[in-house]
Amino acid sequence: MLAFKIDKLQFKTKILNILYFLFLISLLSRLIADAIEISGDKAWGISEFLINYQGGFIRRGLLGEILFFLTKHSNINVDWTIKIICLISLIFVCSFFVKSFLKKGYTLYILPPCFFCGSLILSGDWVRKDAIMICFLIAILWSWSYFNIKQNRKTTGSILINFLAILIILTHEVFAFFALPILFLLFYNYYKRKGHLKSIIYSLLSLLPTFFAFLLMIVKHGDQQTAQAIWDSWQTLSLKESSEVPLWNSIGAVGWETKWTIEMHLKHNFLTIDNGLISTLYWIVVFPIVYYILTNALSVFKKQANIYTEDDRTILSSIVLFQLLCLLPVICFLSCDYMRVCFYWSTSSFAFFLLIPKKIQKEIFPSWFIRTTQKTNNCLDYLLSPTRTTVTLFMLIISIPAYKFSIFGMFVNGMLYHILHILSKPLIIFENFLRTLL
Repeated sequence: MLAFKIDKLQFKTKILNILYFLFLISLLSRLIADAIEISGDKAWGISEFLINYQGGFIRRGLLGEILFFLTKHSNINVDWTIKIICLISLIFVCSFFVKSFLKKGYTLYILPPCFFCGSLILSGDWVRKDAIMICFLIAILWSWSYFNIKQNRKTTGSILINFLAILIILTHEVFAFFALPILFLLFYNYYKRKGHLKSIIYSLLSLLPTFFAFLLMIVKHGDQQTAQAIWDSWQTLSLKESSEVPLWNSIGAVGWETKWTIEMHLKHNFLTIDNGLISTLYWIVVFPIVYYILTNALSVFKKQANIYTEDDRTILSSIVLFQLLCLLPVICFLSCDYMRVCFYWSTSSFAFFLLIPKKIQKEIFPSWFIRTTQKTNNCLDYLLSPTRTTVTLFMLIISIPAYKFSIFGMFVNGMLYHILHILSKPLIIFENFLRTLL
């Protein structure tokens, strides 16, 4: 009987491995296809990298200004330079998580789906600044952890952290939402012996340059005139006749009015109805499910009891819940790119969980927040006890639209669709071959 149970478990594991192997092949084929197809200054991902300072100092312009300088003084291919930068960043992020998970004995099953590393490929958004931001977050958290050990080099660590944070905020300001709050908690925990008020003051002073850079990006958000100047600068380099900047690309988005932008995102995020289903109800269901997967997958797939304890789950859950709260402004008002936001949420949470010592992780959240996390977990456990079967089914079925709410967009970004899609390829080739014979 015991042998039968072991064989049954091994059989399920083999099936799961096959499914994930097929899914990885599908991701790879999608990545290659996008590398060939995504091109031109009208493409949203490419144009995001072209925002520069030719119309004045503006948010997201640092990397674009560097690219503009290189293009003006050399013969680089802008499209492929951007793609290579993004690809290297994505490979680094994926490698970091795979290596870290293997080192700690965690399951890799959680990494490829649409709410983690696979989200950028599934959404076609890997040619964006997202993976670059996570690379910087990893470097910043590693720096904090390293210099925290070197007590006599704390000032050097603070300078390095601010320098890296400012560089990436000048590249994309959304980094501040999922990085600055958690960094503030780290500094607050370091200074907490000085008392509550002094700890807050010292923490704010430690991150003052970064906070200032973020506020500057809010003020220097740009307008239609700035967007047109950026567009014209690239048209001049490509020897094209200047035209009106497209409204629906990243450069054109520089000219969007703040009020209109917030209203548009609120409507798309909460008031969109597709096939009789309103988006608000969808998010009420999806976010708890993603939270459930992120906090339970390491437990249900663990091979040894001490790999991921209940204490670890509480810590990770607290981080995941905190990062979700920090990203609420982005989720509600500033973005409709759902898979990208899930990427920020999951990768930033796990980067912190993997890089910061457990002792510090236990200390940074107040006791009431920890209790809230535990109650949330107990409630979800009561509704649906976490098992391999439930977590696996959720990972297979859960799907998130890349941009704006739609039933079709939700379906085509799930693991199940892509597994069936890759299995259909040989049958489609065979069908086409029969058509040529007949």
